[in-house]
Amino acid sequence: MPGTIPRPLEPILREFADVAGCLWDLGWAEASAGNISADVTSLIKVPLTRGRTGQELPVPLPAIAGRRYLVTATGSRFRDFRSSPEDKVCLVEVSAGGNRISWNSLVFTARGLNPTSELPSHLEIHAILRALGSASRAVLHTHPTHLATISHLRRCADPDELNRLLWMTHPEAKIFAPRGAALVPYLLPGSNELGAATARAVRNGADTILWRYHGCIAHAPDPSTALDRIHVLDKAAKMVLMCLAAGEPWEGLDAAELAELFAKFGK
Repeated sequence: MPGTIPRPLEPILREFADVAGCLWDLGWAEASAGNISADVTSLIKVPLTRGRTGQELPVPLPAIAGRRYLVTATGSRFRDFRSSPEDKVCLVEVSAGGNRISWNSLVFTARGLNPTSELPSHLEIHAILRALGSASRAVLHTHPTHLATISHLRRCADPDELNRLLWMTHPEAKIFAPRGAALVPYLLPGSNELGAATARAVRNGADTILWRYHGCIAHAPDPSTALDRIHVLDKAAKMVLMCLAAGEPWEGLDAAELAELFAKFGK
């Protein structure tokens, strides 16, 4: 990494680049889709000295007052992250009162960057996670093809049925994503309503949330683990869609096998 990057941030920046590259390879980050944030307060000990004026938060978040986050920049393309991640992220600081944010680019040559437009939703999730004492420090949003597709099925408007299909078709999904996917009905992308609905799901214990017809958001201790949670569920969704496309009845795990799986790996 170039010397202008604070050395403590180099590993997490490299992880951002690796995860962003994987999302592009998977076809889940078309154009400038997708965003990542991570709490880096423990890595950056001093307040920002060249932060922009910033903006007011829609809702004060005292739980994360004074904390700092590495966040992908609005308009950044994940397909380009591997070559130069340092000019596609912002360092964001929440004010001491928890009601404002300020930010700056990570390197001088990338001045003028703004954090993702979905930052308020990310920060609301981070605030809930901190209030809950969660180990999660990273939030990831992406557009997994098969999960977004399966959300169009009428039967999958029922979250219990959605997760039953995923778990019965690919039991590893229960191991890596034991809570399955919480389902948020379609709401306008980027809206406060979508952010609030997602925050409620996190407050209720969800670690992976499927936005119907749109994409997924997940939280975890690090971006790579958040990607794992979505990836395994998307693989299960792909298997469900392939079974449906085959035009033949498929079996999957029966009720007794599902009960055994839940007893071993349920949370």
